[in-house]
Amino acid sequence: FTNRSDMAGGSTLGNISNAHVSLNSVDIGLAQLAMHSSYETAGAKDTEYLVEAMSHFYSLTFVDEGEGVFTLR
Repeated sequence: FTNRSDMAGGSTLGNISNAHVSLNSVDIGLAQLAMHSSYETAGAKDTEYLVEAMSHFYSLTFVDEGEGVFTLR
C-alpha cells in the first residue's frame, strides 16, 4: 500500500503532519487485520521486528555526498 502525499488519505498522524510540512516522509506502522473491530489482529513478533529495524536505521549516519545526493551508512 502506498499513500500519495498530494492526495487526501487516512487519518494517521503521519499523514496529517505531512500535509503541513513540505518534506518527503514515510509513515511507518504495523500491519493489522480488522482495525478497530472486536477481531482486531496483529502479529505477536511484529513489534519486536519494528524495534530492531528502527534501532538499526537510527544507528546509521546521514552523509551528504554532494550534488543533492544523501546516503545512510
